[in-house]
Amino acid sequence: MDIVGGQNLRQMWDDLAGAYGKKTALICESCTGDVQQFSYASLNEEITRTANLFHSLGIRQGDKVALHLDNCAEFFFCWFGLAKIGAIMVPINARLLREESAWILQNSQASLLVTSTTFYPMYRQIRQEEATGLTRIYLIGDDVPADEDVSHFSSLKNSQPTTLRYAPPLSVDDVAEILFTSGTTSRPKGVVITHYNLRFAGYYSSWQCALRDDDIYLTVMPAFHIDCQCTAAMAAFSAGATFVLIEKYSARAFWGQVQKYRATVTECIPMMIRTLMAQPAAPQEREHRLREVMFYLNLSEQEKDAFTGRFGVRLLTSWGMTETIVGAIGDRPGDKRRWPSIGRPGFGYQAEIRDEQNRPLPPGETGEICIKGVPGKTLFREYYARPDATAKALGPDGWLHTGDSGYRDEEGFFYFVDRRCNMIKRAGENVSCSELENIISAHPKIQDIVVVGIKDSIRDEAIKAFVVLHEDETLSEEEFFTFCEQNMAKFKVPSFLEIRKDLPRNCSGKIIKKNLK
Repeated sequence: MDIVGGQNLRQMWDDLAGAYGKKTALICESCTGDVQQFSYASLNEEITRTANLFHSLGIRQGDKVALHLDNCAEFFFCWFGLAKIGAIMVPINARLLREESAWILQNSQASLLVTSTTFYPMYRQIRQEEATGLTRIYLIGDDVPADEDVSHFSSLKNSQPTTLRYAPPLSVDDVAEILFTSGTTSRPKGVVITHYNLRFAGYYSSWQCALRDDDIYLTVMPAFHIDCQCTAAMAAFSAGATFVLIEKYSARAFWGQVQKYRATVTECIPMMIRTLMAQPAAPQEREHRLREVMFYLNLSEQEKDAFTGRFGVRLLTSWGMTETIVGAIGDRPGDKRRWPSIGRPGFGYQAEIRDEQNRPLPPGETGEICIKGVPGKTLFREYYARPDATAKALGPDGWLHTGDSGYRDEEGFFYFVDRRCNMIKRAGENVSCSELENIISAHPKIQDIVVVGIKDSIRDEAIKAFVVLHEDETLSEEEFFTFCEQNMAKFKVPSFLEIRKDLPRNCSGKIIKKNLK
């Protein structure tokens, strides 16, 4: 089944502009409350201007351009402007520091960078001290410094025509993006994503949440992340809907933004749900138009029930990773939902649970979640310049080894257990960090929790819990360990406790465990 045909991203935007014209495509709200709004026609013009700008700067088909930006309209101008001329976007996590950002520049071979004045001091230092191929920096925002080799992106873009000057032949198999994984446990790998991948993502994700052109999809997820791009933005645009991008998440402001923009679809990660539940209840908080709240792991049943009951919403569960492009397993339109199942495979995918010898397991047995798709179409094409890593993860038959543990039931519903790298081997017993975190999060004094394994000469690994308490709360070790002993098997009870003010997180809200070990 081929639902994309030969429509690359350049053709997509020209078709969308023709079909939807003056209909609102994109709304961006900054942290200061400034709002920019673009119709499908005007957004396509901005994309074309940006394509012409990159061409005027010497960027050609196959060249790589890095973006280090917070959520903003310019991200979309660059993303699709590069795609129109066959160039490749390399988005950099906006939370990364100098060493990590320089590493991505070196490993992606990007020669040009678009960033903001906020991040410019870091890149000025990188150019002075690091061996990268970066030749020029283009800045968005006000007060662009008059430094050598730095230019004002917006003023140059605005001087470009709205007719595309350089239109090389494009194939849906061409690379559109190299997205480096978050690297919560090791160095990030560059996930190679094609035009086909992104077009498929739009059709698939709009099907998954039954998007129509009168929907309004609001997200606070970062634009440099696969979720914002493939589950949200591409879905909204592919359906002719309106996409609302908030620069940064604020627990105090989020629900008001959902109501202000009359959003019909949004998405929440567990960190958001927990911080929203910590806000004072408001009489109007159920006065919204939300049809679906896209949700991603992990949340206890108690937390789920409290959130859906308070705000009057339902959760649409989806499981995926950068390499699967979209939520390959999830709740499906018109299908029943079974908490805490992560759903069933969507169209274009097969899923199995396999053992360590790569053999399929029967229902009820826990093993590795493996996904069958087509590389470069429904799965990522490869890891950039890492054939060893590609061969390890992606078999020649199209089966992807995800590194996630789970099981399925007799009706084909899948259940996520944990990341394999998130399993602790304690005296011969496998202990799931996620299971313990869900249990401990039910303690009324605890706001946030993460469990890690630490080396132990006797038991292989010992279990350590890092907790963040609610404001003005105190928790003794005796109280904590007593709670654990009453709610989990003895071999699962942590050996160590550390109370912290916060936990290190990446852009998608996942806790960076390597920073705690």
